[in-house]
Parts: sequence; C-alpha cells; structure tokens
Amino acid sequence: MKNSKVEICFIGNAIVDILSKVNYDTLDILEIPKGSMQLVDEELSDKILKCIQDPIIISGGSAANTAVGFKSFGGKCSFIGQIGNDRYGDLFLKDLNNSGIFFKYKDFQVKEKTSKSIILVTPDAERSMNTFLGASNKFNINSFDEQFIIDSSIIYIEGYLFDQPEAKKAIYYCCNLAKSLHKKVALSLSDLFCVDRHRKDFINLIGEFVDIIFANEHEIKSLYQLDLIESINNVKNNVDVGAITLGARGSIVFKNKTEYHIDPIFIEELVDTTGAGDLFASGFLFGLIKKYPIENCGHLGNKAASEIIKYIGARPKISLKSIL
Repeated sequence: MKNSKVEICFIGNAIVDILSKVNYDTLDILEIPKGSMQLVDEELSDKILKCIQDPIIISGGSAANTAVGFKSFGGKCSFIGQIGNDRYGDLFLKDLNNSGIFFKYKDFQVKEKTSKSIILVTPDAERSMNTFLGASNKFNINSFDEQFIIDSSIIYIEGYLFDQPEAKKAIYYCCNLAKSLHKKVALSLSDLFCVDRHRKDFINLIGEFVDIIFANEHEIKSLYQLDLIESINNVKNNVDVGAITLGARGSIVFKNKTEYHIDPIFIEELVDTTGAGDLFASGFLFGLIKKYPIENCGHLGNKAASEIIKYIGARPKISLKSIL
C-alpha cells in the first residue's frame, strides 16, 4: 500500500460476529454470566451455536468495527489482522473490501479457522460475548506490513490482542516502529476482563508509547484500581488525549489535561449495545483527524455510538457522513 493519504492504521482481531437474541434462561443453561466477555474454545463455541436460532452473521472485531465507522465518516484507513481460509474469512474480507478499507489479506491467511464472537443479546439489550480466537491466535510480527504503519498518521491498537504472547510481542514491535517514525499510538482497553488479565502490560504500554486512550469507566477504574476521578487524573498524566465513556451519563474527553463532560444523546429505543464503544472511537478519531476541538470530537463520538445502538450489530447501516 502506497497511499500517503491513509490517516489511521487499525490493528486488531479479525472476527466474525454471530449475534442472537436470547432469553435469560439460555444464559443460565450455558452458564454464561450476563454481560460477560469470555474466551472460549472450539468445543464450547459449537455448543453455544447449537443453542441459538436465526443468528445475524456480520463481520466484527473491535478495531475493525472502529475502522469501518471511521471510513463511513469519510476517513481513509487500513487494517491489519489474521483471517483463516474459510467462509468466515471470506465474509470478513468481502465486508472490509466493500467498505473501502485497505487490507492485505493474502499474506495473512492461516490454516486455523477465522475467529468468531458469539454475542448473546438479552431482552435488556445487554450483550454477553463468547469469543473463539482461532486464526487470531497466530497474529505475530510477520502479520505486519510495515508500509501500513509508514503510511498512517495514527496507529490504533485494540487491547484484546494482548491475550496472545506472540501478538503482544508484535504490538511492542509496532509501537517501537511507530514512535521511530513519529506516529501517534492510540489504544483501546477493549473490556473490563481484558484489563484484569493485562493490567501491568497496559500500564507499561501507556507509560511508554500511548498518546490517545479509549476506555469506559469500568475499564479505567480497573486499570488503576482507583475511583473514576483519580483514575482519569492518572491517565491524563500519561497520555495527551483520551475519551472515557460513561454509558447513559455520556462521556469525559480530555486533551492536554483539560477535560470536558459530554452529555448523552437520548434515543427512543435501545436495541443492542454491541459496538457502542467501537463506534464512539470512530467518531472521536474522525474529529481528531479533522482537528476539531476536543469537545466536538466527543460529541461526534456520542452521535456515532447513539446510531449503532439502534439496531443489532456493530457496523453502521447508514453513511455516518449524514450525522456530521
């Protein structure tokens, strides 16, 4: 890829989402805590699939969702991730290609099955995520095309990658390369359970490399094991720019230690919270790239998140240019 106009390179697990509405009894039968996000093996993944009906199958993955949202706003971006040589890999590839995102897939195909996340949505719109990593387990330094890093202004990393030792090494390699090229590094903490697993690594990465941070209030509090105000003050001492989402209470954004509270946007019907944080990051990053005031970046993130929770899935069904 030789395109100096590419603004952000997104790096994450290439996952196909399988979404299904379920009742609370289904979670009980499968012994899945409501609202949990867990890694599962292939056997449990197959067991869950047998318990659901009429699923919606769509490309997902946290960083990939953010990339698609960013592109829908009119941004230009690339994606790095692992897919398998199977029907789910073909679907993921097709969806990224249709979105206009650079993805050098042929070099990244492996023998393992493409990752999938089975997302069970209960009547209260809460999601319980069960992720089989498959091909994403093979993410390593060889997965990178350095030109993608060279051609981008910001490198965006999803925290889920830290679940595999080789992927963790690859992320540090990428961050060192990015910094040597004077690129900005953005990190999404991904989820509470991910933070619990990798707290020390995240704190080290943030202190050494990260310029832009994305988290929700539970993740940032877990990271520093402090209350919300103290946790935000801690992260402000380490990064220049950040966005902390607060669910129904809106979000807190900051730049150079000056912070703003962004009020939430009221919607009439909440359908599915899958991808709300991912799409918030899409809007925020688009505003940042366009040099909007940091408050406006937060408002744009809220708009994108409010749009995606109106329907099932984590990919926008409208052009996000329409909400600018």
